[in-house]
Amino acid sequence: NTRPGMQLRAEAGGKESAVVTALAARDQAVKHVVASAFNNSGQKCSATSLLVLEREVYEDEGFKRMLIDAASSLEVGSVWELHNRVGALVRLPSDKLETALNKLEKSEKWALEPSYTDEEKPYMLRPSIRWGTQSGDFCHMNELFGPVLSVMCADDLEHAIDIVNATGYGLTSGLESLDEREQALWKEKILAGNLYINRMTTG
Repeated sequence: NTRPGMQLRAEAGGKESAVVTALAARDQAVKHVVASAFNNSGQKCSATSLLVLEREVYEDEGFKRMLIDAASSLEVGSVWELHNRVGALVRLPSDKLETALNKLEKSEKWALEPSYTDEEKPYMLRPSIRWGTQSGDFCHMNELFGPVLSVMCADDLEHAIDIVNATGYGLTSGLESLDEREQALWKEKILAGNLYINRMTTG
């Protein structure tokens, strides 16, 4: 620091990701990913917005159904009503978030379409899930700060790491795997500041 007297407040960020391998506890992975992606309406700097699944998990219809059911079951509304798990957006969707809510790439489909609890209350946005995001797509490379999760497929853990690292340095990254060899490989090669294994990336 060449100006030690200067007051500076800064926040780190990046495209925050989670990787789930075939050797994960899949029900636990769903719980952690959904909480990390949506509990703060996706607006926390460490919120997961990119989910990279090893192909076996990506093609597992049971896992996909669990993920959709868990996300769609989250109640959205005022934080003063304690049963709600997802609160209001801090600002109306615009720029990158607005693009993500209204435009899919050719390879993508909505696993869970975006919607509002009330069309007259656009701050109350329900969780949504984009399925089939490809390398280089808008939602692979851009942080959104909203309750939108993009799901990608990787051939294996090495490929998943490459997908995540292509977004640049991240504030956080998560891995769901019970295999110590995979954990060691991921810790060695992932480019992120805070690394979480078999737990939430927020909180």
